[in-house]
Amino acid sequence: MSKTIALLITLVALATSNHDLSGRWSGNFRVDGGDHNVPQLFIFQQQGTKLSGSGGPNEGEQYPIENGTIVNDDARFQLTTGEWKFTYHLQRAAKDDLQGDLKLESVGESRAAKVSLKRVKEK
Repeated sequence: MSKTIALLITLVALATSNHDLSGRWSGNFRVDGGDHNVPQLFIFQQQGTKLSGSGGPNEGEQYPIENGTIVNDDARFQLTTGEWKFTYHLQRAAKDDLQGDLKLESVGESRAAKVSLKRVKEK
């Protein structure tokens, strides 16, 4: 019985550490049909299935994450910047890589983009 409990605790700890997105992530997005990449920097805080923090084009321009959730390797959240709402749906492509889709919406306008992020290694 105690071996079973120890195994379960180990599996839960491994699952939690493998899926935790907390930390800094850097990359870019490209609007469908666009000719350039737009830089992205996120500072994620994950507590269970809740994802919070901030994101934007760089460290000096950050916006709070809204409605952030994460289940296994599937992260969903939004940012609002002035007239634009950014809706992200990202999935882990590898341990330190996130890939996914972005929907940008403003009054009477909507665009789609592809997002690619990598975990920033702390020095």
